[in-house]
Amino acid sequence: MQIEPEIAYRNVEPTPAVERQILWGLRGLERAYPRITGCRIMVEIPHPRHHRGNLYRVRIDVTVPGHEMVVSRDPPARRRKREEAATAVREAFAVMRQKLRELREREAGHPRVPEAPLRGRISTLNEAEGYGFIRLPEDGEIYFHRTGVPSDRFDELEVGAEVRFVEEEVDGTLRAVSVVPLRRQSGHPPSAGRLGDEGGARA
Repeated sequence: MQIEPEIAYRNVEPTPAVERQILWGLRGLERAYPRITGCRIMVEIPHPRHHRGNLYRVRIDVTVPGHEMVVSRDPPARRRKREEAATAVREAFAVMRQKLRELREREAGHPRVPEAPLRGRISTLNEAEGYGFIRLPEDGEIYFHRTGVPSDRFDELEVGAEVRFVEEEVDGTLRAVSVVPLRRQSGHPPSAGRLGDEGGARA
């Protein structure tokens, strides 16, 4: 990157996890598009809710020759039981990284190459409402809906099950699609992460 990135926080304490995720994100942007000339990052909590948990907004402005690109990762429409600032930062950088890759491919005249599948484990599952979250190997979680589980295999998913998926941007937020269980987990009692069962927690 040709200049030092500008990083600002509002109502957010810059923890080591957040700073580490920003550093990784910046490296990823440089790999996606080496000719970045400027980058501004804002991590904020629009409406602090200390007694209920906070939701994060991350805005990334990137300047490249002839273009200025903006990603605004707003809080999810469905409030998560718990959201980590590092997860919000990771999602915003992933969307910007994909935009820069697409720009580079357009400039080079190359077709877009699909992302390789990722892996993770189901951390939360709401069978009644048809959604859940996947815990990522490095850090954070990603949302998925039953419509992103092909071949009506949503009922095969269980908390703790390993899955393969790809990331897709929907309304400025990353979610997991093409979610496929790698092997069925059976014989385990219901986990605390399973939602929607009688007597269990609900989102």
